[in-house]
Amino acid sequence: METAFANRHFSYHKESGYTGFIIAIICVCVVETVGVSFLLYKWSPVLHWIHLFLSVSTILFLILDLHAVTKNPILIQHDELIIKVGLRPTVQIRLSNILEIKSGKMNFENDRKKKEVLDLSLLGFDEPTFEIVLAEPIHEKNKSIQRIFFTVDDERAFYKLVNQGRGNH
Repeated sequence: METAFANRHFSYHKESGYTGFIIAIICVCVVETVGVSFLLYKWSPVLHWIHLFLSVSTILFLILDLHAVTKNPILIQHDELIIKVGLRPTVQIRLSNILEIKSGKMNFENDRKKKEVLDLSLLGFDEPTFEIVLAEPIHEKNKSIQRIFFTVDDERAFYKLVNQGRGNH
């Protein structure tokens, strides 16, 4: 039972394998933390506590980021596209500021490191599904962003809704 409101929320993690990868990394970090902490404690208790603090902080960050990724979908509200990927900063774009929306697979590898490009893909697992070209740049962390690469699980519905919001059917 999908409503128009439900179609305004788009997940971006279900098709990528991100959840499984992060859970595997957390498991490896836990095993590494226990083993290295045990060895470090016998050698230097101070290094043991430093390592334990840094490892627990890393594990906590990974858990919080995974939770944020699964609970914060990409939103289309009113006339804005709101992209919040995990714990990274939120990007808000007026739909009228979207000059073009196209496949993210075409230019991603060549353009991902350019200054005017914002890459919001999850750890570079897959090529992004979309590239948004902006009519006017947005400003993030002293950068002028002209193009944004990101992934959406339901590509067709997202593309259709963005174009409807832009006035391009």
